[in-house]
Amino acid sequence: MKFKKSLLNKIKSSPLSPGCYIYKNEDNGILYIGKAVNIRHRVSSYFNNYKKLDPKIQVMVKQITNIEFVTTDSELEALILETNLIKKYKPKYNRLMKDDKNYAWLMITRKDEFPRIEFVREQKIKNADYFGPYVNLVVIKRALKRLRIIFPFRTCQRTICFYENKRGENIFHSSNKKPCLYYHLSLCSAPCTNFISRPDYRKNINNIKRFFRSKKFKIIEDLKNEMYESASEKDFEKAKVIRDKLQDLSIISERLRIEKDMDEILWNKTKKESNLQALKNLVNRLIITELQYKNNLKIECYDISNISGKSATGSLIVFTNANPDKSLYRKFKIKTKNEPDDYSMLKEVFKRRFKLKSKSNDKSFSKLPDLIIVDGGKGQLSSSIKILTKYNLSIPIIGLAKKEENIFKLSNGLFKKIKLSKGSPEYFLILRIRDEAHRFAIKYHRILRSKKQIKSVLDDIPGVGDIVRKRLIKAFGSAKNIKKAKKEELLSVVKNKKTVENIKKLI
Repeated sequence: MKFKKSLLNKIKSSPLSPGCYIYKNEDNGILYIGKAVNIRHRVSSYFNNYKKLDPKIQVMVKQITNIEFVTTDSELEALILETNLIKKYKPKYNRLMKDDKNYAWLMITRKDEFPRIEFVREQKIKNADYFGPYVNLVVIKRALKRLRIIFPFRTCQRTICFYENKRGENIFHSSNKKPCLYYHLSLCSAPCTNFISRPDYRKNINNIKRFFRSKKFKIIEDLKNEMYESASEKDFEKAKVIRDKLQDLSIISERLRIEKDMDEILWNKTKKESNLQALKNLVNRLIITELQYKNNLKIECYDISNISGKSATGSLIVFTNANPDKSLYRKFKIKTKNEPDDYSMLKEVFKRRFKLKSKSNDKSFSKLPDLIIVDGGKGQLSSSIKILTKYNLSIPIIGLAKKEENIFKLSNGLFKKIKLSKGSPEYFLILRIRDEAHRFAIKYHRILRSKKQIKSVLDDIPGVGDIVRKRLIKAFGSAKNIKKAKKEELLSVVKNKKTVENIKKLI
């Protein structure tokens, strides 16, 4: 198979660092997204070893006309980015990662006489217990490995069962009665050889279930009772074994706690570094030189939400150093417009926000943003710039058009379109900011709309005035909840039996 020289040259100059690679066809459609510790080595293997590839993969590789690379600071970060990209674009050849299959579950079978424990990607078996889902299996596998020393269990596929013969006798059957290596390592109690009874084996399995259900103290309590009972019966050998299990369980719990803490620290550090890098990339792509070396970058993003102008709301969300700063979020109930007019509504939000700057009782807004993002294209951006000019504010501002996710920026009196590379960290950062503003605006819009609907429903009910209406809205939140409420619940709010009867009858 011969590949284009331009494609092979791109592979030769690809990064040697961790990250993701995106295979595209001639229509710029995404075929496959993968991750690698070393991008160049991984991508080269597809083309250098083409003849040895699986036929299905060969079909994919034939279609590749372009490759995009996104570098990361670590393999962990590459894994996270790969997962997010696959979930968003669902490429044809990423079969294994579609529909949340990147998450794993710990499965414990129920139908088996002697249950098995394994990790699965899908919950296909109905008669089983599932724990999870887990993104990072390292800590969970460590815990299970150590638990197996205390509570041995089987992982084999051997058929083990009891059946009743013609005489009514209970016969034990195993497809292989020779104990395996795990038995000799004390990691399996060899149920295949009938060395352990079903109740004793299931006791081990139930203790493992308890552990993953965070019922460690119940396990410890039961083991202690069993140890004291064995000691009182002078079975000191058994009591010693249980005592050792208790000590091991204590060590496992402590190690697991420390490992989880360390993993969380590492995760937060990686996430923080990744966000900062995405922010630097974004500033560079937007060519905002004054922000390139600035610390604690504050970004404000604005969005408007309304249905035909009704119950219109504006949202302001803040990201500091590429992380949401929810204490600075603000919502605005639009006062000047009752018909759909995003431009005017945005003007109102901007006026009210930048008036806050001068108010001494709202110190959180005394610090101006370093960058403003407006959810919309040239029209919304133009309206916003007029308000900034009116208040003599010189703040970098961009608009994010919804259809093709293009960025618009005013440069030398003309609107300039900036297109970020889809799949790049800066692309996902700006979408994340925009989506958060959208979510926050819609949430407030729904609250206002719900209150309005309740008000209209309650207006014609005798006995329900402004005070009672406010109480009902505060207590139940929606007309649906008021309708579902029992008479006793309504009476505790309304305080009048006749009015409650009217509500139940007319709502």
